[in-house]
Amino acid sequence: MSRLDEQEPIRLAYEQILIGCDRAAAYLLNDENAARCATDLERRTTSVRLLIAREDHRVRRRGVILLDEQRERFHRRRQKDAGSPQ
Repeated sequence: MSRLDEQEPIRLAYEQILIGCDRAAAYLLNDENAARCATDLERRTTSVRLLIAREDHRVRRRGVILLDEQRERFHRRRQKDAGSPQ
């Protein structure tokens, strides 16, 4: 697992399976160590998912800003062309 990038979707999915297994072991076997492992892994994957969501939001926001800037330039050129004599 350490070979996979921590933000790879396959790794995150695999870790979700491990969390489920650890929780089941904790419940069925009354295993405090498994419960702790599940909690620790869930905390780590949650922070990774949050980082991914923030980066995705940043990229999308930048895209919207660029589109707004392009739209504004287009409207300015259009107004300039409409105002110039032909």
